[in-house]
Amino acid sequence: MKNYTLTATAILIILGLLILFHMGIVGGLIPPELVWGGRIQTQQDLIHMELASICILLLFALIVMVKIDLIDMDWIKPLAQFGLWMMALYFLINTVTNLLSSTAIERFLFTPVALILAALTIRLALVKVPDKEKLNA
Repeated sequence: MKNYTLTATAILIILGLLILFHMGIVGGLIPPELVWGGRIQTQQDLIHMELASICILLLFALIVMVKIDLIDMDWIKPLAQFGLWMMALYFLINTVTNLLSSTAIERFLFTPVALILAALTIRLALVKVPDKEKLNA
């Protein structure tokens, strides 16, 4: 297994777990007070924010899969590379906002998760993934 594949796999596993977490909030299995600093006022706002989070995480997963050629979309590869840098920025900002959160779970659980995702994303962004044609030649 290539080094970049291991990095991408770790990112995709963490993103998958975060998607399940957000789905658990939408489904009422996880208390909504654990997210958004406990500041969401209405159920409708919570659903909108959680669905937005899930969509963003799915987009991030797509970007990672395009980068490692798991999804063959060569025409969008340059955008995927840019997307990885945007993901890294997002996770770095998310690290700071989680650290400043009023809820303990965001501070102590999701701060390290966001920091790990930032580091893994930067690592993946810096890797040159060989073209499939060169691998098969």
